[in-house]
Amino acid sequence: MNIVRASQRATRGGCGTLIVGLIILGAIGSLFDGGSDTSMPRPSSAPSATSDPDPSPSPTPSPSVVPSLPIALAVDPPAAVARGAEIVLTVRASAGSECEIGVPELARAGEAPAALFVPNGGIATFTWRAGATKGVWFATVVCTAELEREALEVAITIK
Repeated sequence: MNIVRASQRATRGGCGTLIVGLIILGAIGSLFDGGSDTSMPRPSSAPSATSDPDPSPSPTPSPSVVPSLPIALAVDPPAAVARGAEIVLTVRASAGSECEIGVPELARAGEAPAALFVPNGGIATFTWRAGATKGVWFATVVCTAELEREALEVAITIK
């Protein structure tokens, strides 16, 4: 009989120790996951005396809050063109992007194409005349939208 009582006492003491251990582990765990933050006041459902009667959102969020979206720039390279022929470079980018192009002097006749604003359809085209020098030339397209900037190089073959 003494053996049974000893095991019952150990079981009772073990349960208490287990419960205390779980409480301690829970407290330690809340320290590592941040616990509850009581430094910030919680929002109240009752309106305050200083609240704005028109709760509509402001029309322009601050730049730090506006999420930045990728431009998703794609350029369709033109087929090989003859010297002096018209080159049309199609650019696909996010609507509202502003794109510029850098064309080497030998790959164009005259001035470089001007910057473009990409319309709602997301497609814009740069057009210029090919230069008189044969070869493979690289044009650089750079598009900017909000806080994002993306660039691509495209090979242009003049024959």
